[in-house]
Formats: sequence, structure tokens, C-alpha cells
Amino acid sequence: MKKILIFLFLFSLFSCSDGDFDVPSFEFSETVSGCGEYVLYVTNSSKKEVLVLNLTKTQLGTSVGEKSFSISKTASASSIKATYRILDAAIGSNYFCQTIPPLTPKVTKELIAESGTVIIKTTEVISNNVVTGYKFEISMTDLLFFDGTERVFFETFNFGTITINI
Repeated sequence: MKKILIFLFLFSLFSCSDGDFDVPSFEFSETVSGCGEYVLYVTNSSKKEVLVLNLTKTQLGTSVGEKSFSISKTASASSIKATYRILDAAIGSNYFCQTIPPLTPKVTKELIAESGTVIIKTTEVISNNVVTGYKFEISMTDLLFFDGTERVFFETFNFGTITINI
């Protein structure tokens, strides 16, 4: 019995560590917020986790239908940048709209998507037979985040819906 206890004690000393990486749950609110039309984000209930999409003006358009864009580490006319951040405190509603990024809250972890596809379905918002805006339903497929050692993959992810009035 004594040998078994010593073996278990020694085994626990040499057990592997999975590191400090926490797999994101990606449980965000369905409310899409934005800064202008080109920075869209969703937060979790504590507003300490955020998923951000950086778009260009050609990606949210007025053409009704479905468009898809690839995700890359830098946004361009044909791709979108997706970033996941964990912060040490809740963000305010103007966090992404400031010209100079705020010092607080601090970003404790940031993952930039390596690849994936963003699908934007555009429909018209009509009031009294007049187009008053556009509704954009945004989802992602094959979303891959990689921090250098760990991979986080989501086959499908519903980002949310945003309506922009004209």
C-alpha cells in the first residue's frame, strides 16, 4: 500500500500541464454593437469578452442577398479581420469608437482568426413601401483561432443581426 501511495504521489508531481489557455465558450449576446458601419462586435454578459469584426464599406452594402468573405489576419476589400479579446474589466459602449485606444480595461488575451468565412445576408427594411434601412444577418463558418500553440475551431457561429437605417 505504501508503494502505491508513493507511486501516486510521484505520478502527480510529473503530470502534464495543459498551460494557461482557456478555451473560449463563445457565448455572446445576440445584440450586435458597432462603431460606425465598419467595426461590429458582440460581448458576453459580463462585457469582459468580445468578438470583433473589422469590415470595409464594400462589405456591408445595399445589395439584397447573401455574400461571403474570407477571414484573414488583416482586413482588406475581399476579407474580414476577426478578433477575440478577453479584458480585465467590462468595456463601455464607446470602447471601439475612440481614436486613441483606452488604457483600461486591459486586454489580457487576444486571438486573431487565422481563417474562416463570414456570411452576410442582407435584406431591406421597408416602411410604408419605402426602403428605410438594411438588416444584416452575420454568421461565420470554419472559424479558426490560433495563438501559436493552441487552436480553437468553430464549425459554425452565429454572430448576430444588425440593422442600419438610411
